[in-house]
Amino acid sequence: MLLGTRWKGTRMKQGTAMMVMLLTAITPQTARACVYMQAPEAVGQTSGEYFAKTMSGAATYVDLVLVEDDGTRPMGQPQTGIITVRTIARFKGNSADRFSLFGTGLTLKPEADTAFRAPLQHFTNETGQVTPFPYVEERQGALLPSVKGAAPLPPPSPGTSCSPPPIAAKTGRFYLVMRGADGYLLSSALAANGRYPVFGFVPVTLEMDDIWLGAVRLATFDKPAPVKPQALLTLRPGSNPTQVEARLRKAGMRVRAAYFRDADLIDEVHPADAETQAPWLARARVVVEHRRKGNLGGPVFANHSAAEFVRAKLGPMQRYGRGLGYEVAQAFTVSVRREQARKGTPMLVALEIDGDPANFASESFYAGSAPLERKASGLAQIGGADEAAQFDTQQRIEREIWLLNGGGGNQQGTLPR
Repeated sequence: MLLGTRWKGTRMKQGTAMMVMLLTAITPQTARACVYMQAPEAVGQTSGEYFAKTMSGAATYVDLVLVEDDGTRPMGQPQTGIITVRTIARFKGNSADRFSLFGTGLTLKPEADTAFRAPLQHFTNETGQVTPFPYVEERQGALLPSVKGAAPLPPPSPGTSCSPPPIAAKTGRFYLVMRGADGYLLSSALAANGRYPVFGFVPVTLEMDDIWLGAVRLATFDKPAPVKPQALLTLRPGSNPTQVEARLRKAGMRVRAAYFRDADLIDEVHPADAETQAPWLARARVVVEHRRKGNLGGPVFANHSAAEFVRAKLGPMQRYGRGLGYEVAQAFTVSVRREQARKGTPMLVALEIDGDPANFASESFYAGSAPLERKASGLAQIGGADEAAQFDTQQRIEREIWLLNGGGGNQQGTLPR
């Protein structure tokens, strides 16, 4: 419970010791401190299932992702403030195969393991009602490369000491991401004032007590209320991005996201809202090409790191427990093979605009109006007609993870066909 500003009017349970929590202030010292009268509690199985069902029902996209690049850069270079992720499994919606979020990196930070295991927490009042503890939030920054003479982005809106910390990720780790129709992390009405994101970006630990992954999987099995997917403006091959954007802007339309196809994979370039106020599409390809580079992130480094993480989570107890290690490992290796097929030059194929794409049917660049060709699939079961066949599947998965972890001298992050 928050004293004086949030979760008002709730009496403390009798016998509960008063607990004061001062959250780290992200604003000047004049900001009012955020004081809680009750310590948040760890989310258990029952409350986890409740939150997962409510959140997944409200979300447009629910994805299990691998962080390919958390934005960390070497030799004292500043972090990019961009987390690039690869979609491993879609629990709801038609997310692109690769997209980005605004957040900070943990790869080289000593507190990474602690942050990675940050628990989900909530408050329980005397009637048994639960209120989520604000976990993390996405703070929009700059995705696109700057151009000479461009107006600087406006500073982020000031928060308070009660604001959740920004999302933080580690390259090569898995996270559950819930996003709204606008493509940003979901803000949920579960919070008392309806403004703060709750559990929109949660690490997957693959431990036996990983409540959130199992709860989200269960919630999406129940088929939450469908959300009509965004219709995209599909472009004819060879369309000039600058000319297309100029025509759209002349008609009063803003380009909110761009989609590039490379082999069978789709990359999404989704800038901050402030960046889309001026023409930006010509710079989008630079973002896609940069994602394929190594640095401290990139597919190869992420594959090695993820394989090392997953390898420690496989075993008999995982197979029959709640950890879902083999299921995640199987989805991961499938994504690696798809990544290996990226050989060509990324081509701009579709745009998300803030109007009806069909209004431009008469334009030379118009090829159609349709949602992104991606379907929710969840985590596939471990295949096999009987126990022996399932064991063979487990062994195959273990071998592939071993190879990706550098086994057999494999340092390229590849798998045999």
